[in-house]
Amino acid sequence: WGDDAATIEQQILSQNKLHSSIQRSHEVDHARDELVRTIELTITGAPWSGNIKMSFARTGQLRELQNIIEEISRAIMWVNEREEEELVFNWGDKNIDVYIPKKQESYSKLMSALEEKEKELNKLKQKVDGLLKNNHPASDKIEAYMDTLQTQWSWLLQITKCIHVHLKENAAYSQFFKEANETYSKLQKDHEIIRKKFTCDKGTPLENLTELLKNLEREKERVMENKRPVKHLVNKSKSIVRLRPRNPEEKSSTAVIVQALCDFKQDQKGILKGDEGILKDNSQRSKWQVTGPGGLDMLIPSVCLLIPPPNPLSIGLANKNEQYYEAIMGIWNQLYINIKSLISWQYCVKDINHINSLTLTMMRPEEYRNIIKSLETHYQEFLRNSHGSEMFGEDEKKKMESQYSGAQSHYDTLVIGLPTYSDFLDGLTPSLSTLQTASQMFIEGMFHLCEMVVVCCGVVCCFTVERSCLLKWFCNVVSVCMCSLGRLSYLQNLLQSLIQAEDVIKVHEARLTEKETTSLDLNELERYRATLKQMKSDLEHKRDLLTAMESDLANAVHVNSQISASLHKCDVDLSKYSELVTQMSDRWRRIQTQIDSRVWDLEKQEKQLRHFQQSSGVVDQWIDNARQRQDTLQTAKFSNIQAVMEHLDQQKVLHSEIKGKKEKVEDVQKDADTCAASIKDYELQLASYSAGLETLLNIPIKRTMLQSPATVVRQEGADLQSRYIELLTRSSDYYKFLGEMLKNMEELKTSMIVQKSQTHYTEILSDRDALLIKLKQLEQDKSHQGHYKEELNRIKVSLETELRNKQRLQEERDKMQKDFTYWKSQYELKETQMRQSDSDKGKMERERLSLKSELERMIVELRTVEERYKGRLQSSEREVSDLALKRDTLEKELRRRQQRPDSMSIQTQTDEKVVTVDPSKLVFDGVRRKVTAHQLCDCGIISKATLEQLLKGKRTVEDVAVDIQLSLKGTGVIAGMVRGPQGRMSITEAKTKNLLSKESALMLLEAQAATGHIMDPKFNEKMSVDVASSRGVVDTDDRDALMTAEAASAGFKDPYTGKLLSIGQALKLKRLDKETALRLLQAQESVGGILDPVLSVFLPKDLALDRNLIDEDLYRALNKKPACYLDPVTEKKISYSDLMLKCRIEPASGMLLLSAPEKPMTVQGLRGEVSVTELINSNLLSETDVQKLNQGKLSSKDIEDKLKNYLHGSNCIAGIYDEANNRAMTFYQAMKDGLLRQGTTLELLEAQAASGFMIDPVNNVCLTVDEAWKRGLVGKEFKDKLMSAERAVTGYKDPHTGKTISLFQAIEKDLIEKGHGIRLLEAQIASGGIIDPKESHRIDVDIAYKRGYFDEEMNEILSYEGDDTKGFFDPNTQENLTYLQLKERCITDPKTGLVLLPLRDKTKPQQTVQQSSQNTILRKRRVVIVDPDTGIEMTVREAYHKELIDYDTFLSLSEQECEWEEITITASDGSARLVVVDRKTGTQYDIQDSLDRGIIDQTSLEQYRSGTLTLPQFADLITSNSNLSELTMTARNMEDVATCSSPPQARPSSPTVRKRFNNISIIFSPPEEFDEGSPVAAIFDTETMEKITIPEALRRGLVDAITAQRLLEAQACTGGIINPTNGQRLNLQDAVHQSIIDNDMATKLKPAQKAFMGFEDMKTKRKMSAAEAMKEKWLPYEAGQRFLEFQYLTGGLLEPGTGQQTSIEEAIRRGWLDGRGAQKLQDTRSHAKNLTCPKTKLKISYKEAMDSCMVEEGKGMKMLQASSISTKGISSPYNVSNPGSRSGSRTGSRTGSRSGSRRGSVDYSSSYSSFTTSSSNTFSSN
Repeated sequence: WGDDAATIEQQILSQNKLHSSIQRSHEVDHARDELVRTIELTITGAPWSGNIKMSFARTGQLRELQNIIEEISRAIMWVNEREEEELVFNWGDKNIDVYIPKKQESYSKLMSALEEKEKELNKLKQKVDGLLKNNHPASDKIEAYMDTLQTQWSWLLQITKCIHVHLKENAAYSQFFKEANETYSKLQKDHEIIRKKFTCDKGTPLENLTELLKNLEREKERVMENKRPVKHLVNKSKSIVRLRPRNPEEKSSTAVIVQALCDFKQDQKGILKGDEGILKDNSQRSKWQVTGPGGLDMLIPSVCLLIPPPNPLSIGLANKNEQYYEAIMGIWNQLYINIKSLISWQYCVKDINHINSLTLTMMRPEEYRNIIKSLETHYQEFLRNSHGSEMFGEDEKKKMESQYSGAQSHYDTLVIGLPTYSDFLDGLTPSLSTLQTASQMFIEGMFHLCEMVVVCCGVVCCFTVERSCLLKWFCNVVSVCMCSLGRLSYLQNLLQSLIQAEDVIKVHEARLTEKETTSLDLNELERYRATLKQMKSDLEHKRDLLTAMESDLANAVHVNSQISASLHKCDVDLSKYSELVTQMSDRWRRIQTQIDSRVWDLEKQEKQLRHFQQSSGVVDQWIDNARQRQDTLQTAKFSNIQAVMEHLDQQKVLHSEIKGKKEKVEDVQKDADTCAASIKDYELQLASYSAGLETLLNIPIKRTMLQSPATVVRQEGADLQSRYIELLTRSSDYYKFLGEMLKNMEELKTSMIVQKSQTHYTEILSDRDALLIKLKQLEQDKSHQGHYKEELNRIKVSLETELRNKQRLQEERDKMQKDFTYWKSQYELKETQMRQSDSDKGKMERERLSLKSELERMIVELRTVEERYKGRLQSSEREVSDLALKRDTLEKELRRRQQRPDSMSIQTQTDEKVVTVDPSKLVFDGVRRKVTAHQLCDCGIISKATLEQLLKGKRTVEDVAVDIQLSLKGTGVIAGMVRGPQGRMSITEAKTKNLLSKESALMLLEAQAATGHIMDPKFNEKMSVDVASSRGVVDTDDRDALMTAEAASAGFKDPYTGKLLSIGQALKLKRLDKETALRLLQAQESVGGILDPVLSVFLPKDLALDRNLIDEDLYRALNKKPACYLDPVTEKKISYSDLMLKCRIEPASGMLLLSAPEKPMTVQGLRGEVSVTELINSNLLSETDVQKLNQGKLSSKDIEDKLKNYLHGSNCIAGIYDEANNRAMTFYQAMKDGLLRQGTTLELLEAQAASGFMIDPVNNVCLTVDEAWKRGLVGKEFKDKLMSAERAVTGYKDPHTGKTISLFQAIEKDLIEKGHGIRLLEAQIASGGIIDPKESHRIDVDIAYKRGYFDEEMNEILSYEGDDTKGFFDPNTQENLTYLQLKERCITDPKTGLVLLPLRDKTKPQQTVQQSSQNTILRKRRVVIVDPDTGIEMTVREAYHKELIDYDTFLSLSEQECEWEEITITASDGSARLVVVDRKTGTQYDIQDSLDRGIIDQTSLEQYRSGTLTLPQFADLITSNSNLSELTMTARNMEDVATCSSPPQARPSSPTVRKRFNNISIIFSPPEEFDEGSPVAAIFDTETMEKITIPEALRRGLVDAITAQRLLEAQACTGGIINPTNGQRLNLQDAVHQSIIDNDMATKLKPAQKAFMGFEDMKTKRKMSAAEAMKEKWLPYEAGQRFLEFQYLTGGLLEPGTGQQTSIEEAIRRGWLDGRGAQKLQDTRSHAKNLTCPKTKLKISYKEAMDSCMVEEGKGMKMLQASSISTKGISSPYNVSNPGSRSGSRTGSRTGSRSGSRRGSVDYSSSYSSFTTSSSNTFSSN
């Protein structure tokens, strides 16, 4: 077989010639003709045809070899081409901004190409495996080529990893210098702005200085924005790689260190990933000469090398920016001080000038202290602000001080004279009451005084001037008195108006605050609306009060203004009255506004409520009717395929009708949400008005807590939807069941035909095999052509014999068939007997266990006796062996002395005759295998002289073995532990008895395995890890760790070369971590030396270093004698040699045994024993308690009672208290009784499991989850989830380290979903405290902080009572609560003291203000099924799941269960109404409303009242009508309209689809009317004419998995997964909970959700956008680009956290995008076509998918059309891979039922299409 294509081609040509020669051979033809003439058989051409077949086979094998070699060669060439392209790429700093984007794009293409190539290679691998499996003769050649391809492929993958690192580091390099330069430029601009803009001096006005100060403070905020980037650049500069040294022309004065990005081997030299070397020569671009870690030079591809940080250029530039920033901040500080000092100076000067200008007449009594206080304040500010100011020197400060002192002196002078002047003013200012009572007398006295003055003036002329002054002053006083009287009159009128207006306002405000909500009674709504209108009318009639009040105020103000400005006014009083008038006016207007708003809202609510009640009633009637029809179909029986097909068609029609009603149900739900939202808005308006009054009047307003009607409306809508979903699920399940049944019946029929054909085919094959055997026999006679006749006779005889044998075989076969029938009957009989004996199995099992326990006890006693005598026997044998050894030694010495003369004489006679020993017999027993004397000599354990003595027979192997026993076997390892009378025990046994910790025990066992064997100290036996695990000497859980340790003695196998590696060599290959390697090496060194796994001997440490078993680092580390093990007594770190010194040597066996520590005092914890020391460390016990414990004053029981909440059970919610039946019950039993939902039950049970134990509230017992499951407290469906929650108590296992971690640590490591983990953690804290899983008890929060079980961030999350932390559900109020809030609503069982959640008795009246309910009738019927084997009662559903009943029986019995009740509801106005309520679904039916709407008649009501109709019958009568729904969609173009209206199958196939098709309206709208801001929400199935979710389309085979994931990614990264039912956006957890997506899809969509929520920076805890995460390389380029395209197409890039859309320009300004990236996003034609169109099956981009969508009217959701057959004539490429995805719906189309209906069931003459060209552009199909 050739090695290359040319050789194989030559072989093919040669084989073709040989084949032709065989076909043209005359000798063969002649022989064949002769044989035909002689023999009357047709099989004589066998030898000739055999050659032809062999030739054909050879030719085919050559062709296969040629094809596979060529295919592999092409793949190798492709890989080599990709490798060459990457090796020559220059990763330097030249043009880095240009090549990085290009390289990122090319790298993305390369990875895509590798993905595609990998698929091709997998196919190629399958071909190769097929050839190898078929034993192709040239398998070795094919394997060699395939190995070469695999090696090259692996190398290329290594290179791609290096490229990824280069892209990340170089992009960071480019981004850093770009940001650094931009930051420097920005700092320069800021410096220039501050220097030019903020200039001032003493002449600058105060207003300008104040404005400058404000601007300067704003400028500081702008400058401070640079602080974070500058600091970030300083930190980032330390991690920037060096790129300049990669250029050959760049010369460096110091050695350049390089780091390997992957493993690389060259000849016998190599470098490992992460190792560093020195760059010697980089003149070649592709390969660099590097000095490796061992000092060896080698050529390494440059792409595999990185020049690591620090980069002096980046660090220098970052420091420069930091210094510049500090300098700018210094300039700002100086400017700030200067301006502040100038402002303070100007204020001081202003105050000083003001004081110096004051006189006595200018100073008012209430102002004099404020003046001097202002001066003092401003002066002190000046002293503070002038410190460090450049504007004021010491002389100017002294000058200001003197001015301040002068102003103070002037002020003191004024203050001294102020009292006298004040007394004078007080005498001139009479009180208001005095003026009012005596004003008239005062005026008359003044006139009389004037007359006296006139008389006096005639006598005394010298007083003329004084008289005129007095007259003028008296006139002024009279005028003031008159004005004051007028003002008092107006104020009195104003007060009366205010009092009357306030009375009116208070009455209306009180009436407006009476209502807190609205009503669902339309009549009551109308009455309240009329009341509001009457209130408004009354308010208008009394508006004169408001007018009079404002008029009196205006008059008082007018009179007050006439008083002379020099006299004192009562401005303060008037301002108070003015405020009162304004307040009254505002309250008056608010009442009017409130009334108008309420009237308008109530009118809107009345319309919405009436529409909702009508639509919900119609849908409710239809659901009941459809349910009856479904029941009728499911009770039908059928026995043949035709009946099944007819039944399937009927079910298909009903199922299509039910699915068609989905839109109507959604409309009802939408109407309910609209009504509820309107009611909530109305309630908010009322609450806001009441709160405003409380704030304004400072008077508390009493409120009553009522159930909002919005809750009732939403509940009605939800109940209606749940009933519809239940009906749809039943219909869908039964439809799938019928489809599967039809398919199975058809397959059964077909399989019978196939089985018959297979039997016939088997008979033909057997005949062919018999003929082939005969042909082979004839081929062997080819060389005897001269004896054809004899051979013929022989063949005839053989044929006759064959015939007789065949007959004999047939007889034997018949006999065997009879035997088989007999033994089959015997087997069935035995099986029956075995089943009968199962009842006795329990008794036998108990007897077996009893005997087993007795046997184990006897075995233990036997072992004890055996060990005792075995020890004595070993001691005796050792003494005998010592004596025998001494005897042998003496005998050898004696023989040697006797033979010495003879041997010397022989040597002297003939030197040639020297005695030699065969070297192969010189074998020693090593640790795990044999080792030769030559090997021991080579490694230096024995000398060459000793080897010569062995070879010449002078010394024996036994003699030498004694000398080198330390190297061969070592001194012995720590074998186990010894403790008092218990004697020796293994390490595992000591761990089981809590004498050793798990960690310490594993370390000691690893030391045993690493030094050769696991030790069983009881029998002094060595064994491997596998044997020890099978015997129970070690735990199975420790097996993997011990296998790694055992490899330290047996050798780690190199996956590439197959050689055995030592610990040090394995460490370099990352086969184990350094800590473990050092610990195992220390154990070996302590026992005898470093163990060579190849030689299986212990070597000295220096020799091991020379033989490369360890490196210098390990050598130095071992010299430091690190403490790698744990002392079992003190639990402190200790070295292995020191631990060996603490061991005792057993005399009998010589084994090293640890002395068991004194068992510390312990108490029982949650899952195990807890030491008192641990309780002290956890601050649960004090030293005083320990002293009392040691003194006997405290017992373990006292401690357990004291720390009961920490050590034992918890005060979590234990169960349910059923008020209706006055009983306590478990959560699971409450769920089975229909009192709790399944989700609520699981949450409460998980909280129990995570808090310590499952609780039986009836028997007051704490159990583990497994025990609770065995007792039936929980069901099997919850067991796995509760076992997972229980790990919050027992601890989670870290997959990387294998250590036990707490619940909080598991949340941090993403081992448990965060929301779920927070709920469990909250339950722990609320029920007693955080649980330490290692120590098995609760701890306080401060201890949890120290141990890493809790942190501040998690504490804040749990402290915040938002919707995110309310993970529990109150079944009474339907509220989401925290666990602590739910506990507060619980009660305590007086018998057991357990916390129980009460379930209110719904039959009792609920006392409220506005309505009360009273049960009058309750009809409940339950169906209970009893397990015939166990006698256990179960529900109908449980019996169905256990396959005790079939599906039809399940449906029938389920319908018989009901829980109807009739209640009387009394409203606040006294009116009562009767309501029928389904307690299982919560649906309510108003009897009077049903009667008014004609749903029931009066006769039916009377029959119900008389008892003729039962309550369930009466309820069924109410829900008996249905109606049709209409689906309206909007299309963008006529192609979409035509496709939807005329799918690929020409017309809808079934009557149900045609019915739905007739109710579809498609509107054609121009593109500008479409909403471009929403993603694709759903899929529109053009075959069934229905809207479905994207995962449902995937299950139906309408879209492929990649397209489905991309469409869901677009939803997740733009706001959340869309629920097509109501358009609600959900997070992944809620979407899984609502079954829109599954868990696997949710895992795939997590990165997309982070693109919306934000990627958290681990250092700064800042949320980053998708664009920023791409730049930080936290998000792969392809995925990130995809998310950015989705966000851009739906409105803009999203800001994390807020969800606010950002334009491209803003994204560039923030640094999210560069120009190239922005251009790429905006060019939608270049977007990747990563979707497959579900309609055309062609590749499209997401933009094209959005453009081809149809939009649902009303909801605005985009729907992408889909069909199983392409509209372009292309079959679905992914429909075949999911054949059973629709289980009856689409499967039928494959088997013929669906296709048949498409071809012959549609009457085209009865249907037609029409286009309506009106303004609405509506297309309809009739």
